[in-house]
Amino acid sequence: MYTLYWERLSGAIGPQILLEDIGAEYRKIPVNMAEGEHRASAYQDVNPVMRVPALGLPDGTVIGETAAIILVLGERHPQANLVPMTGDPERPRFLFWLLAMAANGYPIFSRAWHPEQFTMNASANTSVQTRAEEHLREFFATINRSISGEPYFLPSGFTALDIYLTMLTEWSADRRAMFEDNPRIAALCEAVMERPSYRRVIAEHTLHAEPVREAAS
Repeated sequence: MYTLYWERLSGAIGPQILLEDIGAEYRKIPVNMAEGEHRASAYQDVNPVMRVPALGLPDGTVIGETAAIILVLGERHPQANLVPMTGDPERPRFLFWLLAMAANGYPIFSRAWHPEQFTMNASANTSVQTRAEEHLREFFATINRSISGEPYFLPSGFTALDIYLTMLTEWSADRRAMFEDNPRIAALCEAVMERPSYRRVIAEHTLHAEPVREAAS
């Protein structure tokens, strides 16, 4: 059994959907980020970088970072066809865009949500936030141009890239406007959101919840 350290509307969305698609048994352990549980010593023993999600593997190993969890799950369960395996011609492109989304897209939300963490001048908060929102528009425009499948990111069809991207769009301040500006992303997300696993997971994450904005942890 896997153990998912979890908070609503956090980066746990993606790994949880993979666990559902794979059909793996897992339990969830909530981490209350609003109360600072992710910074407590007990959680630091689980995930030293104090971020959510983390995933406990059946052998007791614990890993963090959403992209890393996705890769490990996909490679441990190749029958699910969610991550191209070594030798697959689409693997380099998959890895490039997964890490690009994780390293370039994901962190921008931190600046958009918590600009005070990026400046010691309170009067600069608005400009930091505004610039982050501009960077998000640029990021999604780049992703929109780079989608090569129909409707999914890769020509081979549905992969964990599509889950990761749809998760990122859940955090958009104005998702409808972003979809209008980026029709290929809109089509991709529409297809992903029709999947039973996505519907189940996102319903659980959005039930009586506000975004925890864990990227700023």
